[in-house]
Order: sequence, then structure tokens, then C-alpha cells
Amino acid sequence: MSNAPVYFFGKLPTLSTIYWDEDKFKQSWNWKDRSMESVLQRFVDLNKDNFAYLGVSAGIENRKGKLALKLVTSNFVGAIPVFSPMNGKLAGDLVVAGRFGENAGELISLLDNSIRPEYSDRFKLVLDSQMIPPIFIECCKYIELYIEAERLKWRKFSNTVKKQTFPSSSTLWGDYALRIAKNPMESNMFMNKNNILTTEHEEWNKLNYVLKIAISELESGRTPQRVRLALSDRITSLKTKLRDKFLIQPTGKLQTKMSDPLTIKNLKGLANVILSSKSNEKLAWRMDYSEFFERYVQYLFASVAQKKGATELNNYHYNISCSKKPSWLVSYLEPDIILQKEQQQLIVDAKYKSHIYNWGEDSDELSDTFRHDLHQVLAYSSFTTSQNKYVMLVYPFSKFVQHKAKVINNLTHAETNVFLIGIPLEKNKIEAVEKELCDLITANSILC
Repeated sequence: MSNAPVYFFGKLPTLSTIYWDEDKFKQSWNWKDRSMESVLQRFVDLNKDNFAYLGVSAGIENRKGKLALKLVTSNFVGAIPVFSPMNGKLAGDLVVAGRFGENAGELISLLDNSIRPEYSDRFKLVLDSQMIPPIFIECCKYIELYIEAERLKWRKFSNTVKKQTFPSSSTLWGDYALRIAKNPMESNMFMNKNNILTTEHEEWNKLNYVLKIAISELESGRTPQRVRLALSDRITSLKTKLRDKFLIQPTGKLQTKMSDPLTIKNLKGLANVILSSKSNEKLAWRMDYSEFFERYVQYLFASVAQKKGATELNNYHYNISCSKKPSWLVSYLEPDIILQKEQQQLIVDAKYKSHIYNWGEDSDELSDTFRHDLHQVLAYSSFTTSQNKYVMLVYPFSKFVQHKAKVINNLTHAETNVFLIGIPLEKNKIEAVEKELCDLITANSILC
């Protein structure tokens, strides 16, 4: 195998089953072990925890007389490191991406804090990732290293001005002349410059400034609660040192010097990372892609609601009450999106499924999953008092498409208009998709 780290399996799609036969392994890693079953089993065992983190199940099957590794991906996208069964060392990264080739990285920044990738400091990637870990990880390391640096009692010479009762070679005579001209009683007081060895020097005060930033980040909602709790005692102790504002000096960057102790060099390096708000870590990460797609559709319809003068409600709860509630009874129904304008409602549900891509296919699985989707969105629409109801099922697709169906209740003559929408997950197509959705709503007199 080449020494260069690689995406070991390429990029696997979500919600898919992939087989790699033994020949592919032999070709990729030059495995010559005759007992391929034991090698593959060791591979699965070594990477058991990594696979579990990304929701990937791995097993060995016999296909057409050859052993094969079977990988089943879940609804998680993300990246994990992969260990070689030959030497137990990191060999590359396994990446799971959106199954339709979309780039989630360029869209996540649009969704504010409604969804963020989850990172694990248990698994370090081999390659750089498009997902940069949050800066709180660097802040944790800064706290630990700052405490270690404190123990060094790092001293430097510092020029300070002190009021003393005797003159010296560094007396500020200009200041002296001005003072005694105003108040002759101060003729025996001299402002002398002193070059003293101290721990409260300019460079340490800059490190204190970064410490203040790190503490602020760790106490924010962006940092997981378990991390805040683990560091709470140390943070409380360090905050007392920052009460004196004269011990803090703002800075944009710290310069590392040859004379700096190694711990100080490392601390300055971390400080510059925090000041730039860019983590250097290569951490394994994951994100629930179904939830991501839901948040993205909510993002689109928030803009549509604004343009149509409608109110947008995301994940609104229809509560379910029961006098003697069994454990299996759900507490509420939760449509992804409700757009409301006066007495009209549009119910929208986002589904990260391949139905629009497979429009011309005949499949029991497609039929069963669509039936479930339709029943779900019709249940949500049952709470709309209007005689004519409007619902949308939104799926991913390479371009914007729309299909319309109608569900008619022959007893009450009530109608539910069902729109099946396909949308691309591309940043440069957002404006066009929003316009198509607005035109569709206008053409069908929804929310008018």
C-alpha cells in the first residue's frame, strides 16, 4: 500500500449497502495473507468503535465464492479514521457523504446554529476535513496549557514607572519640572523608570487576553455542557486572575521568540489559533443528514414565507393527550413546516429519500415508504379547518421539479392538494428554487 494516507473507501453514500470483495483489498493494500477471512475480521474488529460512531455496520459475507466486506451506512454523514489490520496503524479515512453527490459543507454555514456537525476528540482523522472543528476544543487545551505555563513563573524584564523619594539615572525630569511648577510641595518626589524582572509583563498580559477569550467561549452555549462541567472548577479559579483589567492587554497575534520556553511557545501557538478562530484539529465528525435536509428546507421556506407575507412555524407540536397513556403512544405530531396566512395553511414535510430520482421506477419499497410519507403529511393536514387543504412533500433532486396530486374525500367532498417537490442542494441554485416555490404557491392560490 502507498504510504500516502487516503480516503480508504472513497466517499460512501448515506443509507446504502456497499460490498468490497477480497481482491479489492489485496489490490489496495497488497495483502498476501492466505486466510483473508481472519484479516477481514481483524479489520472489522479494529475499527468497531469508529464504525459505530458513524453508524456504519460492517460484516463479512461470501459472495459468488469470494469473501467480501459488507458496509451498511446510516443517515449519518461524516468522517472517521480507519486502522490497518496488518499493523494496527492509521491507514486513511472513511468518509460518508450525501447519497446524491451534494456538498453539505457549503450549505451548513447558511443554517446558523440550527444544526452543526458533532465532533469526537476520541478519533483523529488522517486527512484534512472540509468540516473545521469548533474552537472550543482549542480553548480546552489552552486552559490546560495556561495552568502548566503558570507554574513556570515566566519572568521578563519590564519597564515600569514608580514614584520614589530619591532621584536616579532614569528619573523623568521633564515630568518633575512640570509637577513642582504646579505644586512645590512635591519637590522630594521623583518619577523613576525601573527595569524589573516580573511575571506581570506585556507578553503574559497578552496571553491573559487570550485566556479571557477562551473562558468566554467555554462558557457559551456553543460548548457542550459536559465540557463546561469538566472545566468549571479551573475556569472559576482562573477568572479571579482576570479581574484586574491592567493585567490584560488586547492583541491580534503573539510573536514566538527563540528565547521563549517550550511551554510558552506552545501556548502562544494555541493563542494564535484561538485569535484566528480556526481550529487545527483533524477530528472525526458526523451529522444526521435527514435532519440537515429538514433544516435546509426550513431555511428555504423561511424566505418564501417572508416574501408571501406568511407566518412560518417550524416543528410545531400537535399535542396528543390520553387519560391512560401507554408507553408506546407518542406525545405529539410534529410537521416540519407550517406556513400560515390568515385562515390558510400550507403543511410541508422534508424527506431525504430518492423518490423523485426514481420517478419512473416500479418498487414495492418506494411505494411503501411513500405511502408512509403521504399518510404522515395527511395526518398533519387534518388539523387544518379549510375545506381545501395544501401539503408538500419535499425531496432532494438535481433540479427543481414539481408534481401535483389530489386526495378527495368523497363523503365530505373535502380535497387535499398534494405537491411532490424535488429541490437541488446547491448554494448557487437557492434563489431560483425560492422563486419557483413562490410561483407555485401563487399559481395555485395558496396563502393568497
